[in-house]
Amino acid sequence: MISAEQKLQIEQYLISKKLPLDILLEVKDHMILQIEDLMNAENLSFDDGFSKVETSWKANFELTKYWVFYGREKIPKIAKSIMKEKYTLLLLKSFSLAAVFFGLSIMLISYVDDVESYKLFFGIGHSILLVIPIFLYLSHFKNRVYFGKNFKYKGQINYTLYQQNITLLMICFFGLSQIVLEGGEQIFQSFENDFNSSILSVILLSFYRIFLYAFGIFGVFNFFEHKKALKKLQILN
Repeated sequence: MISAEQKLQIEQYLISKKLPLDILLEVKDHMILQIEDLMNAENLSFDDGFSKVETSWKANFELTKYWVFYGREKIPKIAKSIMKEKYTLLLLKSFSLAAVFFGLSIMLISYVDDVESYKLFFGIGHSILLVIPIFLYLSHFKNRVYFGKNFKYKGQINYTLYQQNITLLMICFFGLSQIVLEGGEQIFQSFENDFNSSILSVILLSFYRIFLYAFGIFGVFNFFEHKKALKKLQILN
């Protein structure tokens, strides 16, 4: 049977590998079971069993880059693998919703008479996206420390794999603010004038908006996934 001190030793080892706590706990449980199996089957000491298991996990802890979310910072392969699986699903949902929202803003052009009417409805629709991060911040103000970048387990690692992506909410908030101020006039004029202006600029602007919508929605998804994980870890009620 592995003692509490030995479990702490395994945890410290995994913390040194920079795994977020939610991933760390899963890996820790697997390692404990493997060490106990080796200790029983081969009559090994904890240190020998831990050494064997550590070797078997070595490839999983090799460092690699995940530049989309971590830039130049390297993370363990096992963390990247789990993150890619979770993030891909959230990104698919985010881009789907973003495409729908963008499509609705384009369809709106057919139902208004002039650019001023379009700007009014455009501003109202996009203001909803601006209200979401404000609402989340105010409704979680009491627990805001749990959603910050500096909220670290033992001052060293993130609590969840979603934690760092919450900052996308603020980044996209400022981007969306600029879109609301612009009022969608450029795209409106392009569609109304049968793309007499540069088609390339319209395409680039459209992709920019879709990406901004998508990553803003992705930030919201990460906020709620982080909150759910904290509850599972019994950090939030």
